[in-house]
Amino acid sequence: MYYPLVAFGLGAQSAGVSAFFLWLAAVAMMKKAWPTTVAAGQLLCFDDEIILAIDSQPTSYPLDPTTAVFLTYQGFKGEPLAPRTRASGTDNFIQINDGPTYQFAVLTEQAQQTLRTELHHWYLRRVKVKEHRRDGPTFLLYRDLSYEQIQEYKREFGVSLYG
Repeated sequence: MYYPLVAFGLGAQSAGVSAFFLWLAAVAMMKKAWPTTVAAGQLLCFDDEIILAIDSQPTSYPLDPTTAVFLTYQGFKGEPLAPRTRASGTDNFIQINDGPTYQFAVLTEQAQQTLRTELHHWYLRRVKVKEHRRDGPTFLLYRDLSYEQIQEYKREFGVSLYG
C-alpha cells in the first residue's frame, strides 16, 4: 500500500497515523457546520398542530401558513446514499419557525414513509416547508425530481417549492 506521507521520510507506520489524524481533523471541521441539537423527545403530529415534547415540556405549533418547518433529511438507517455508503438514520434535523434544531432518527423505510405522509399533510395545510438533503433540495423526501414532477406538486399543493 502506498502512503503519500512516506515521501516525507515519515515511514509507513507514521504515515498511517498521520493520515488518520488528518482524517480526524477533517471530520471535526465538518461537524462544526452541523446544527446544534437539544435533548431527545417526541414529535407529535395532529390534524391541526405539531407538538414537540422535550423533557416533558410540550411546545405546540399550528399546522397553518404561519408555521415554517426546515427539514434536513439524510435517510433511514441503512438507506443507500452512494456506493458503499449508507445512512445512519440519525443525521436528520428539524427546526420549526425560529426555534432550536432537533435531531431525529428514522430507523426503517416504513418510518420514512410515515414521515413522507406527514409532510404531505403539512403541504396540504399550507405549512411553509423547506426540506433538503445534504446533496440538494427534496420534496416529500424525494430528490432528483423532474421539472414536470415539480410543477405537478406545485399545482397539487398550491405552493412554491424549495423556499
